[in-house]
Amino acid sequence: MPTKYDRVAIALHWVIAALILVQFATGWTWGFAERGSAPRFYLFRIHLFSGYAILALAVLRIGWRMTHRAPVLPPGMSRPLEIAAHATHGLLYLAIVVQPVLGIITISGLGRTLGWPGPVHVALAFVIAGIVALHVAAALWHQFIRRDALVERMLPARVKRSG
Repeated sequence: MPTKYDRVAIALHWVIAALILVQFATGWTWGFAERGSAPRFYLFRIHLFSGYAILALAVLRIGWRMTHRAPVLPPGMSRPLEIAAHATHGLLYLAIVVQPVLGIITISGLGRTLGWPGPVHVALAFVIAGIVALHVAAALWHQFIRRDALVERMLPARVKRSG
């Protein structure tokens, strides 16, 4: 059983994480730009293409994960913590696939006909923010409270432990 994620999984994780930050930044700021303005147009386009990239990379990440085992969890983790970790990851994977699909439906003619995808897309952004916050909080808890080296499983090889 591996003790660390492989390079592909690590790269996909961090690229998707960066793109999700781009999504939050663009999705939550383009409304401040004047309708029809160049800044609003560019923020929307960045948001759109980052969403497409997240969808493609998330599908690739899930496929990679299905064919490559995850590292073992640190010793001493209780069964409820293991379940919580797996549930959080599962929900995050689901959300980063569903969210771009909802975005695509929202901007298509189908989205205008249905009416509901846009508000659900916005609401899911807040759910994703909560899941990401939980994910980051858990990583920090493992790094600085438990000190069990769990975070090192997802760090590039050249990054040294600092805790």
